[in-house]
Amino acid sequence: MEFEYPSAKAFSAILDVLGSLVDDVLFNFSSEGLTIKALDPAKVALIIINIPSDAFLSYKVEGEVSVGINLASLIKSLPTMKKMDKLVFRANEEFYEVLIEGVTTKKYRFRSIEVSATEVPEINIDFKVKALVIASAFKSAIKDLKGVESIVFEAPNDQDLYLKAAGGGVQAKLSKVAGSILEMEVKEPSRCVYDEDYINRILKLVGVTENIEVRFGNELPLNLYFALVGGGSAEYLLAPKA
Repeated sequence: MEFEYPSAKAFSAILDVLGSLVDDVLFNFSSEGLTIKALDPAKVALIIINIPSDAFLSYKVEGEVSVGINLASLIKSLPTMKKMDKLVFRANEEFYEVLIEGVTTKKYRFRSIEVSATEVPEINIDFKVKALVIASAFKSAIKDLKGVESIVFEAPNDQDLYLKAAGGGVQAKLSKVAGSILEMEVKEPSRCVYDEDYINRILKLVGVTENIEVRFGNELPLNLYFALVGGGSAEYLLAPKA
């Protein structure tokens, strides 16, 4: 199988986020596109990435192909991507190659590894809060809370979303009035606490999306949905903190 992705930098951000959660991952290719599912060892966070075949510059696959990847080795080997670089990925039963095409072309070859498929039950949660948030505003709010250990997500109404340090002191407010929230629906006022570190792990995806759909509720997981600029999506599910 082989694909060519228009932005090596964007694909690198996806790899970095995956690498912050798991050591190894399975790339699953079909005629419809690429799917990646990763559940962190503590079973606290789950990420699902879907990139349809039409989001690639070229995409060739025969049947269904799975490639096991050691993320630490791959990320460590790849260079810093430039804005105009393209990424080419090729794989057979034993090896996979990554080519970074820019001013020069760099090629990296790795052996595929055995990785168990991540079994993910269907996500069917009645989230009480849904907010479409400007990605850069969300990142700024989370950065303001860096190091607080736990972040409280609170939505008292359908206008405002508060992100607060669990112990008090630091607070960030996203709102429709200020323009940081584009759409918001609150079925019931909600408040829930999540691990700050696990939220920071996926912030690199902010660079490959414009808006984030934030969903949560009282004692419910946090669900962050990223519509990737080049096509496809990344969905992140984080368990509430006890």
